[in-house]
Formats: sequence, structure tokens, C-alpha cells
Amino acid sequence: MHPTMKTTRRAIAGLAVLAGLLGGSAIAQPTAQPPTLPPPADVKMDKTTGALIVPLSGAVRFNPGPKLIADIFVRNEDVLQVRPDPRDPKILILTGKVAGATQIKITFEDKSKADYDVIVQPDYDLLRSVIKRTVPTASVDVVPGVGNVIILSGYVVKPEDSDFIQRIASSAVGGVVSNVINALQIGGAQHVLIDVTVAQVDRTEIRERGFSFGVTGTSVGFSSILSGLAITNVATNLFGGAAAAVGAPITPGATANLVTGIVPAGTLGALRALRTEGLAKFLSEPKVITQTGRPALLRAGGQQAILGPSSGINGPGVILEQVGTQLEVLPIVFGNGKIYLEVTPQFRSVNNGRGVSTAFGFTPGFNESSVRSSVLMESGQTYAIGGLLETTTQNSAEKVPYLGELPYIGMLFSNVRSEERESELLILVTPRLVDALDCNQVPKRLPGKETRNVDDYELFIEGILEAPRGQRKVWNGRCYVPAYKCSETVGQYPCIGNLCPGGGCQKGTCPATGGVIGLPVALAPASPNNLPAIATPTESSPVQPAGIVLPIPEPAPSPAPMMP
Repeated sequence: MHPTMKTTRRAIAGLAVLAGLLGGSAIAQPTAQPPTLPPPADVKMDKTTGALIVPLSGAVRFNPGPKLIADIFVRNEDVLQVRPDPRDPKILILTGKVAGATQIKITFEDKSKADYDVIVQPDYDLLRSVIKRTVPTASVDVVPGVGNVIILSGYVVKPEDSDFIQRIASSAVGGVVSNVINALQIGGAQHVLIDVTVAQVDRTEIRERGFSFGVTGTSVGFSSILSGLAITNVATNLFGGAAAAVGAPITPGATANLVTGIVPAGTLGALRALRTEGLAKFLSEPKVITQTGRPALLRAGGQQAILGPSSGINGPGVILEQVGTQLEVLPIVFGNGKIYLEVTPQFRSVNNGRGVSTAFGFTPGFNESSVRSSVLMESGQTYAIGGLLETTTQNSAEKVPYLGELPYIGMLFSNVRSEERESELLILVTPRLVDALDCNQVPKRLPGKETRNVDDYELFIEGILEAPRGQRKVWNGRCYVPAYKCSETVGQYPCIGNLCPGGGCQKGTCPATGGVIGLPVALAPASPNNLPAIATPTESSPVQPAGIVLPIPEPAPSPAPMMP
């Protein structure tokens, strides 16, 4: 055979084999199908009412029975959409359009009918799942309310989780926050003790200098009177019909502190040179306990009466103004233990220097300092609000024209006054997380409960005003037992002045050493050298409660019978 024909046959055979392989692979490859969606879930039924529950904007499958459906009637098509399942004509697809209630009526081919109540509401199962995934530490139950309303109940660990869950729930009802009723409770310590210290210092410095003088004679006189340092006495001459100066026309005023004069010459000089310094300190330490997220108000002080609008023919009315310390605080406890505080302290005091005099009387003025601040801090930390410093300077001068402006000599015809006021306020705020006391932590003794009223003997003879509770034995043999020895805690506190050896008492009595007057030790009768001796108990004699031993006078010997 010719070689060329063999090569052609081999090429044709190779092409045939390749075509067969390609054809086989094309037959073996399956035809591409469109992706199928998962079938809707089956409808749920309310166990109490038996109504069908359809999620809002969701679809569910409903199987009314094995019969073929002939007709479907929906009472409110705006709430619910019903269509048959294309895969099975006996099954219906229910789609919720608007939250609400409706009813469907189904007629089967055998002319039988069935009615079903349907409630379209948000998908609470999906909402519970989203809340559980986003806030795993919370225990939240979602309860449907009336209409398109959701009720949240349960517990959360942090306050910010409550707001976050409420925002998630509002998205299930169309973003309407008012349709979510938040009944979540926050666990952990939710009470905050606010300890506030308000310290204020007012300093005042006043400097005054003034001079008045007068020279009088029988027919002529000259005087310079400023600011009431001197007073002129003028009498009326009834016979002459005109005012004439008689006697000494110049007398010193009440505000002058240095007065000099020459009586024969009728000369008087009144000088006022005074420097006044004032200092006032105010310290207030209010405490208030409030719950997180709830504002609290505390006031410590009183009310000052000032003149008010007229109340009729009886005179002006009275208005009561609050003075003292006022504290407004709003704490919010975060889940990480930090406390957000909004604090508004206010300090107000009476200042008569700012008052005014009216025809009905004098009404005082007020000094007021307040601040509003917010801070985020740990429990037990303290932050200070400072910088509230007020300085006031007021200078005034009274001069006789031209004469008061002369150098050196002008001081005789002028009066100057300089006043400086400085007020400083410091506020310290300390929040602490607190909880209720255990019954074992309650104080056993409250103020006023550990003492009793004294009887007549203790009041009039011993001169004490209160005594410890319990029975008291005033005299132990010849020893006097003070009232404080009857207290149950006498052995827990040091003696008077802490002068006992070792810094405390031993079994309620001080050891018999020292001999310092004033110590509760047993004093023996006065020794011949007029010094009190210390009575030390011996082993044979029992130890008695310490006290002052009063000597009992020996009975006077009876006189001997007189001999006749």
C-alpha cells in the first residue's frame, strides 16, 4: 500500500476517536438546573385560641386536610395573602402583609367548609434568636402585646444591653420605639451612695480712713464734716427769729474711733482709721443613696424669710428662700462597673451686705455658688470640682472739692474706703456601689439607745445627765462606783486621758499605779501628808470595782458621866 494512504487513514481514525470521546463527555455532562428555594415552614397554631400564627412579611405552609380545595375567601386581604402551593394543590401558602387579625374560609370539592382565624404578627422566634445571638448573657422573653406591640421581659447584666435589645425589638415592628414595652430588669448592684463634701471659705478685708474737724468761736467757726465722723449742734434762737450756733456746735459721731479736742479754743478733731478682716468657713458633707438611672435630691439647711409682695393693709408679705446645701445627682451604672454621674451641687447662704432697706423693713441678700458637671469614674474614686473663686474689689473716696485734692493736706478734707472680698468653693464627689445590709451587719446599738434617763439621786446628787442602761450599784461596800462602770463596753475603751499603763483598762478598771488625780483608781483615805495614797488590793482581799473610797467618820466618843 502506498505510504501516503496509510497516513491519511491513521489521521481519519484519530479524528474519529477524538470525536467519540468528545461526544461521550457531552452526553455524560448533566443539564444545568435553576437553584431551588427551600419550601416555607409549616404554620404554627396558638395553643390557647387555636388561631394560625403567620409571621409578618413571611410565608408559611398550611395543610387544611386531604380534600381538594375548591374556593378560598379571605376576610381582610390587606392583612393576609393566600395562594395554593404549585407543588401540591392541597396545601396553601400564607403570607403576612400587615400586622393584624383576619379569617379565611375554605370550601372543598365535596361542598364542605372550614373557617380558620389567622393572626399576623412579627416573627418572635426570629427576634428571640437574634437577641440570643447578639446578647448571649441576657435572658429575654418576647411577649406579643395588643396590636403591633412587643413586650420585653427578663433580665440583663448591663444597663446598655437593655437599650440595645430595645432597639433590636423596635426593628421588628417597623422601627417604632413606642411599640416596644421594655420590662427588662438589670441585675447586680444598682444602688449608688453619693458622698459629697462642700467646703467654702469667705475672706473680707476692709480699710477705711477719714477725718473731720471743727473750730468754733464766739462769733465765727470753721469745720469739715464727712461721713458722720462729727455732728453739728444747732439751736434756734426764738427771740432773734434766726438760727444761731450756741455752745459747742461740733460733737464726735458714732463712727469715729479717735477723737481729740481743745476745749478753751473750741477745737475738735475726729479720725476714723480702721482695718477690718473677716473670715467665714462653711463645710457640708451630705450623703444620698439612689438607684441607677433615677435622679436624687438632697437639701441640708433651712429657709430664710424675706419681704415679698404686699399682702394687704397689714403690710408686706413674706417669701421663704432656701439656704444651705442642695445636691442633685443622676447616676448610671455601666456593666463594666463604671459609674456615669451628673452632679449639680448648690451652696446658698445669707449675706446681709447684699440686702436692701425698704419702708417696711430690711430684707437680706444671698450668696450662691452652683455648678453642673458630668463624669465617668470607678466606684470609690473621688473627683474634685474646683476653680470656683470669686474676688471682688470695691474702692470709694469722698473729698471736699479742691481742698481734698491737695497733697498731704487733702487727707484732712477726704474720706477713703477700700473693700476686698474673696470667696472660694471646693466640691468633692465620691460615688460607691452599695447593697442592702445583712441582718448581722445592722448596728446593735443605735444613737440614744445605749443610755437611760437618770433618776433623782443621779441628777441632783451626782450631777450626771445620762447613765448606761442596766442595774447600777452606787456603793460597793465603802467604794463609790461611777455610773460609767455599769456599761457593758467599759472594758473596750481606754480610761480617761489614756493614762493607764499599756494604753487601756484591765477588766474595766485601771491598775492601781500612778496616783494621778482624775484616774478611775481606788483612792485610800488621805494620808498624814495630805496626799492621796493608792490602795492596792492584796491576795487575801477580793478585787472590787475601782472607785473613790470615801472615809467614814468614826462615831464621836460619848462624854464621861459627870461625878456629882
